[in-house]
Amino acid sequence: MPFSDIIGHDGPKRKIRTALARETVGHAFLFCGEDGIGKRLTALRFAQALSCDAPPASEHPDSCGSCRACRDVAAVTHPDLLLIEPDREKANPQITIDPVRNIERHMIYRPLLSARKICVIDDADRLTTGAANALLKTLEDPPDHSLFLLVTGQPYRLPATVRSRCLALRFSSTTAEQCEGVLALRRALPPDDAGFLSRVAGHRIGAALNADLARLREQHDQFLQYCRADVPAHPTATLQRAEALTKIQRARDEEADLSKARHFSDVIDWLAHGLRDLLLIRLGAAHDLLLHRSRLSLLQRCAEGLDPEALLDLLDALHEMEQAPNRNLNLQLCLENFLFRFHQLIHRHAA
Repeated sequence: MPFSDIIGHDGPKRKIRTALARETVGHAFLFCGEDGIGKRLTALRFAQALSCDAPPASEHPDSCGSCRACRDVAAVTHPDLLLIEPDREKANPQITIDPVRNIERHMIYRPLLSARKICVIDDADRLTTGAANALLKTLEDPPDHSLFLLVTGQPYRLPATVRSRCLALRFSSTTAEQCEGVLALRRALPPDDAGFLSRVAGHRIGAALNADLARLREQHDQFLQYCRADVPAHPTATLQRAEALTKIQRARDEEADLSKARHFSDVIDWLAHGLRDLLLIRLGAAHDLLLHRSRLSLLQRCAEGLDPEALLDLLDALHEMEQAPNRNLNLQLCLENFLFRFHQLIHRHAA
C-alpha cells in the first residue's frame, strides 16, 4: 500500500517524498519513536516507493501498492530487500554479528530489479556491540546503490557513531481521533471500545490494532475492584491477590513468549493506568482524559480525599518494579509490597 495508507507522520513522509522527488535519497535513515506507531511500516512503504514497477504519476512520489514488486516488499520477499531483526524467541532478543556480516555480502552486489538494495534493521537498538561496530564499517563506506533504514524505539542505545551516519526522522503517536477512527474502521469497534483501546495504547495505532480488548477490559476492571473500600485489605487477602497476579503474568509471558526484558509489563501497565486516573481526578483534570471514564462515580468516591503525593509515590513504586527484571527482583514480592501500600492508602481514607 502507498504512503497515503499511513495515518499521521506527515513530517517524516514529507521528508521522504521530498528526497525521492529530488533524487537526493541518502544512504541511511534512522526511524525513531515509540513502539507500535508505524516506523517499520513506513520503512517498508519507503522501500516500495523505490521498487515499484508502476509508480503513479504524481508530484508526490509513491508506490502503486499492487504490483508484484510492491507485494514482494510488503511480504519481505523482494530480492533487493533484506530485513534484519532480533531473534524474538530468545530470552534476551539481540541482533548478533552474523546477520550484520550477511548485510555486507547482500549489499555489495548491485540490485537485481530495483534502483536500490535496501536493508531494514528493525529494533536496531538490539544490536550487540560487535554487530554495531560491524555495521558502522559498512555505513562509513556504503555502496552507491545501498539504502539502510534503521528502526528503533530507543535510539540512544545505538552508538553515537552509528546515529551520526543516519538522517534521523522522529515519529510520534497519532491523535486520539485518528487512532479511534482506524480502530472503528479496521476492527469494527463501537466508539467506547475504540476510545478505550486508543487511550490504553497511548494512541499508537499498531499497538492498538494488536491489543486484546477483552483481556485489557478484564485487567482494568480488576484494578477498579481494588479501589472498592469494601474489598478486604487484611494481609492474607493481599498476599493471595499478589500470588494470583504473578501466576497470571507468568502465564501470559509464556503464552506470548516474552523476554525477561519485558517481564511485568501487563501488570505494571494496568496498575499505572488506574493510578493515573485517580491522580487526574484529584487534580481536577477533564474527565475526557480518564481511561476509565465509564466508571467515573467509583473512581470519584475512591479518589476523594486521597493525597496526590501518595499516588505519585505509588507510581514511582511501579516504575521501580519495571526495573525489577534487570535487578533480579522477585515479581510476587514487588506486587505484595505495592498492594499493601495501595490498600493502606484506600482503606485509611475510607476509615
